[in-house]
Amino acid sequence: MPDDIKETVPKVLKTLWDLENELRGAAQNSVVLRREEAKKHLAEARQHLDDLLSLVRSHDGAIEPDSASSADDDIPPQIKH
Repeated sequence: MPDDIKETVPKVLKTLWDLENELRGAAQNSVVLRREEAKKHLAEARQHLDDLLSLVRSHDGAIEPDSASSADDDIPPQIKH
């Protein structure tokens, strides 16, 4: 990702970009039978995935649910299970 764009993109998208690059690198190396490099890329991809999940969890934790209304309030009674 070009540096000028990277500064304006949200962290979540940067993490997805890094994850995609590592997975692509692992796939390319596995095709050429460079097992150690492929394992390294997969490990780095896993780290980017963990970073992404922690960002999402921290974002979800920052959003306070509105106690006055629940998600079920918008569902008609006939559809509720």
